[in-house]
Amino acid sequence: MKTTAKATVLRASEQHTYRPVALVQERLARSRLLFELEKRQRLVLDAVGQALTPGTGRGQSPLAAISTVMDSAPLGRELTWFQLSRERQPLIWWGIDRCSLDQLASSYYGGGQRPLFSPLTPPSQSELRLVKRLMVTALSTLAQEEWEMELLELEQIESDQDLMAPLRWQFDWSRETSLPKMQWMLSDYALARLTRTPTETPVAPDLAVKLKRRLHQLPIRLSCQLAHQSMPTQALANLQPGEVLPLTLIRRSPVAIGGRPIFHATVHAHEGQLVAKLTHELHQHEE
Repeated sequence: MKTTAKATVLRASEQHTYRPVALVQERLARSRLLFELEKRQRLVLDAVGQALTPGTGRGQSPLAAISTVMDSAPLGRELTWFQLSRERQPLIWWGIDRCSLDQLASSYYGGGQRPLFSPLTPPSQSELRLVKRLMVTALSTLAQEEWEMELLELEQIESDQDLMAPLRWQFDWSRETSLPKMQWMLSDYALARLTRTPTETPVAPDLAVKLKRRLHQLPIRLSCQLAHQSMPTQALANLQPGEVLPLTLIRRSPVAIGGRPIFHATVHAHEGQLVAKLTHELHQHEE
């Protein structure tokens, strides 16, 4: 008997680093997808650069290029890292230095002109909203889908982690600066969402009948104007509870359906009730 493969049990306590096994066709499809995503680098650069535009007026350098980071080095402490998740599944990670984030928040929310420095305090709620905007902007450029902001969870993560990400890009500043380059990484979960093909929902054969039935059941407001009264502004300003207002009954009351006048009507008493009798259409000429 010929042995073709051997398997070894990995104990959980030993904390081995591993990744799911991919078949040849799946690996080729994954490579093609990453290649297609690299074609959209310029779109991501333009979208993120547009979001960073207000900060360029405060001494921050604009973005010049975006490139792929080939190595899988740890995150590094020069950047503050954030994780965007959906249903507790990480989508992307974003790294930005606190100095750039502080300047960006000041430019967005009208803070005074401040020198470049890295705050020692945790990111504020305003800064977290801006980071989330950057992350969703970049993700939407790749995914070409609408992301519901309330379903996306943002949190700050430790900078000494070693994340396994299939895609890692960095943004280059247009001029020499001491600020570190921003980076962002795409997770396997996000990559799997990009590979999903939209499914077409079959159209019910009786859709037209159901739609017609539902339209006939829609509630429509019908109103009939019975009287009106014109008063000067001074009289209206002096009104008090309990006062009686004179009204002038309308001989031909306009009847409106959905806020649009359609008919004329006359008011009568019928079996102890006040009723409106439609006479003719509002825009029809009387003979």
